[in-house]
Amino acid sequence: MRKIIFTILIIVIAGFYGCSRNNAPGHGAIFGPSTHSVVLELTAHPSVVQSLDPLRKTSPNISILRARLYGYKKGAMAQRAILFYISGYSASISQGCVYGGGLGNLNGDQKSVKATTDASGIATATYTPPSKGDIVEICDTGQKDPTTGEEIYEIFPLTNVTIYIKATWKGQSWPEDSLSEVESTVPIKVLR
Repeated sequence: MRKIIFTILIIVIAGFYGCSRNNAPGHGAIFGPSTHSVVLELTAHPSVVQSLDPLRKTSPNISILRARLYGYKKGAMAQRAILFYISGYSASISQGCVYGGGLGNLNGDQKSVKATTDASGIATATYTPPSKGDIVEICDTGQKDPTTGEEIYEIFPLTNVTIYIKATWKGQSWPEDSLSEVESTVPIKVLR
């Protein structure tokens, strides 16, 4: 009986410690031994921008993206390539509708862009919001055009959309050439 209780106790303890050691860090979290930790902080200024109004031909409110890459003990990590890209959106969409608009661009007309960190470990990019007419939801009316038989959709303007920009760094800077990767995400609210 003692052997059974002792065996069960060992299994429970081993299972507890085994599970608690496999927790993966969240996005942008410090990971690895503290002397090898790498952090990537992404910010957007401003974090709320106005969409482009093509009728008035006003220039859009551009957001400056700033990614800061540094090591826990090493400090700023210069000359590292940071990949910026548009990773998604969120909007208040009606039931049965889809977002039908644009997501904007990075550095003028790109969906992703690479930038190299400077001596302070900072890489920058710019975000240009979509045009005012692109911030819409498209809804299926459930009807078909009697002439062509094609589905009929209605388009409704949205007041805003939140665009998510992500920055990622992958490198071979840890001991034994182990692969390391960090990423960070920042939301930018685009007003119609």
